[in-house]
Amino acid sequence: MYARPQPLAKYQPRPDAPVDQGALIDLRAFMQVLRRRKKLVMIVSLIVFAIVAAIYFMIPPRYVATTTVALERGSEQVLKVDQVVPNVAPDSAAVDTEVEVLKSPELAGEVVDKLQLTRDPEFNPALRDGEDAPVETQRNWAIAHLLGNLGVKRNGFSYAIDIDYQSESPGTAAKVANTLAQTYIDNQKESKAGATSRASSFLETQLENLRGQVQSAEADVARYRAQHGLFDIGQNSSVTQAELSSLNGQLAQLRADQAEADARLSTARAQLARGSNGQELGESLDSPVVSNLRAQRAKLSGRVASLRQQFGPKYPELAAAKQELADIDEQIESEVRRIVANLSNEANAAHQRTASIQGSLGRAEGTLASDNAASVGLSELERKAESARTLYLSLLDRYKQTQAQKGLERSNSYIVALARIPGMPAFPNVIVFALIGLIGAVATSTVVVAVMQLLDRGVETTSNLEKRLGVTVLNSIPDTKHLPELADLSEPIHPTQLVVERPQSSFAEAFRWLQTSIQINQPKRGPVVVAVTSALPSEGKTTVALSLARSAAMSGKRAVLVDCDLRRRVSNPGSGFEGSIGLRALLANEGELNQALYVDPETGLFILPRRNDEQHIQPFADTQEFANIIAALRAQFDFIVLDTPPVLTIDDSRSIAAKADSTILMVRWRKTPIRAAELALRQLETVGANVIGASLSMVDISAQASIGYEDASYYYGAYKTYYA
Repeated sequence: MYARPQPLAKYQPRPDAPVDQGALIDLRAFMQVLRRRKKLVMIVSLIVFAIVAAIYFMIPPRYVATTTVALERGSEQVLKVDQVVPNVAPDSAAVDTEVEVLKSPELAGEVVDKLQLTRDPEFNPALRDGEDAPVETQRNWAIAHLLGNLGVKRNGFSYAIDIDYQSESPGTAAKVANTLAQTYIDNQKESKAGATSRASSFLETQLENLRGQVQSAEADVARYRAQHGLFDIGQNSSVTQAELSSLNGQLAQLRADQAEADARLSTARAQLARGSNGQELGESLDSPVVSNLRAQRAKLSGRVASLRQQFGPKYPELAAAKQELADIDEQIESEVRRIVANLSNEANAAHQRTASIQGSLGRAEGTLASDNAASVGLSELERKAESARTLYLSLLDRYKQTQAQKGLERSNSYIVALARIPGMPAFPNVIVFALIGLIGAVATSTVVVAVMQLLDRGVETTSNLEKRLGVTVLNSIPDTKHLPELADLSEPIHPTQLVVERPQSSFAEAFRWLQTSIQINQPKRGPVVVAVTSALPSEGKTTVALSLARSAAMSGKRAVLVDCDLRRRVSNPGSGFEGSIGLRALLANEGELNQALYVDPETGLFILPRRNDEQHIQPFADTQEFANIIAALRAQFDFIVLDTPPVLTIDDSRSIAAKADSTILMVRWRKTPIRAAELALRQLETVGANVIGASLSMVDISAQASIGYEDASYYYGAYKTYYA
C-alpha cells in the first residue's frame, strides 16, 4: 500500500540528540548538480566572461593621480611675536574640516580658472557636442565634472590628506591634483597675508588717531599745571609739598634746639638761685674755660693748704697764693655770668627762629591746601593722558610686530608628495573585472542551474524519489542506449532481448534485483501477481514488464505476462502472436486459456497477448471474466506479470493493480513529473493497491554516477567490470 509520510512528532531536545542531516546543506549533492550541469555552467560562464570582457574593452580607460598634503603640527617662528592668524595644533575635527575645504566648489572653481579647463572637451560638454552655452554655465559644468571625479580622504588616522583625481588623460589627472593642492596651500598663505595687511592698515589708522589724543591730553596737563602753579618735582609730590616737608623738618630741629637752650638756661638759673658757686655751675654747663679754671684753682688750693701747714698763716707766699686763688674764683664767676648771658641769648634766638618757621609752615600749609584742591583736576587730566599714552604704546608695539611679520606668512599645510603622471589606468582594472567576471559567472551559473533544477520536473536519484514519494525505491533500470558494456555492439539490440543475449549485463541484473525485491515484499509463498504500471505513457513500463517476465522465466519460474494495456500491445521482436486467440477472445469466452497463451521460444515465457488484428476492447478490469482469468493463471503459474495502462490515462489500471499482489510504479528518469507520480500513487491508494515500491526506468547509469552518490550507480565505475 502507498503510505503517506507521517507528520513529524514534536521535537523534544535531548543532550544526545543526533544531528538533523536534513537541516544541513548537502555539499556533495550540490557539487553533483554542478557536475551534471557542467556544460550549462561552462556555457553561461563563457557568456558572462564575454560580456564582462566586452564591457572592459568598451569602457574608456581612466587614470588616477594622487597628491598628498599634510597639516602642520607646529610652525617655525622667526620672531617671537603673536601672529595675526595664530597656528593651532590640528585635531581630528580640523583634519575633517580641511577635507571638506578641499572638496569645496570655490576651490574647484579656482583650479578651473587656472588651468582653463573650460577649453578642455573632457570638462566642457559644449565643446564635445558643438553647442553654444554661456561662459558661466560652461564654468559650472567644468566645476561639476572636476568635483565628480575628485576624491579627498584622510589617510588613516594621520594628519595627511590624499587628493585623488580621475581623468581620461593621465597628464590631466596629475595636473589637476597638483594644482588643487598648490591652490589650497596658496590660499592659506594669501589668507594669512591678507589678515596681516588688514591688521597693519587698521593699526596704522588707530595710531594716527591715538597720537593726536595723547598730544592733546599731555598739553592739557601742562596748561593746568602752569595755571595752578603745580610744578612736579617728584613722582608723587609738588613744590609746596617739598617746601612743607622741609619746614616741618626745620621746625622740629629748632624746637629741639630751643628746648635744649631753655633747659640749660633753666638749669643755670636754678643753680644760681640755690646759691651754687660758679664751680658747680660750670660743671653743669660743661664749659671748658670753667673746667680749666677749676683745675687751676684745685691745684692752687692744694698749694695754699700745703703752705699753711708747713709755714703757718703768716707765711708771705701763702698770702700771695691766697690772692691768686681769689683771682681764679673771680674769673670763674665772671665766666659763669657770661655763659648764663649767652644761654639767655641763645634761648631767645631759638624762640625767634621757631616762631619764624612756624609762620612759614602755616603759609605753606595754606598753599598746599590750595594745591590739593587743584590737583584733583590735574589727576583727572593725568589719568586721561596716561590711558591714551598706554593704549598708543600698546598699539604701536603691535603695529611694529605686524609689520615685522609681513613676508613671513606660511600656510598651515604642506605638500608631502606631488602626483606623478600615472602609467597604468586605474579603471577599468583587469583584476577587478576578472573578479567581477568570476563572481558574475558563478552567480549567474548558480541562478541558471537553480532555475533549471526548479523547471526540471523529473527526478534523478533513488534517494530523491524516496523523499518525494515516501515509498521504497526498488532499483534503477538502465537505459540500454548509454550502457558502457554495450558500446562494442555493431547493431543495437532491443532492450527485452538483452535479458536473453546479455544475461551478464547490468540491464539483466537490474531485473534479477527487481525479482528479489518482489519476493521479499510477499508475506507468504505462492503464486505472485505483479502489476507494472506508470503515471504517464512512454515511461518504459511495457519494456520493464516484458523484461521482468522473461528474466523470471529464465530463472526457472513458470512465468506469464498478461498484456492488459488497452491502447498499446506488448511488442516482442520477431513474434506476431499469430497462434494465440488473444485476450479479447478469452474475455468473450470464445476459447480456453491454453489457446490464448503464447510461449516465448527463447525464454519459455508464457504471454497472454492482444492480437494485432484486435480492435478496441471495452474496459474489462472489473469484469468477472478477468477475475476468472487471473484465478486460472494463479493455478498454473507462480510468477504473473500484468502490463497495465498508465494510471493517469486509463481508469482500468487502478482496478487491475487492486487485483495484483504487488504493484510497481515505474518513474522515468528525468522525465516523469514528480507531481504526476504523486497523483498516480494517490489514485492507486484509493483502490487499495499494494504498491511495494517504485523504480526508476531508462536511467543513464554514467550520468547518474556523476550526480547520485546515494545510488548504487554512483559506484558504477568500481563494479562495471562485473558486467558484460
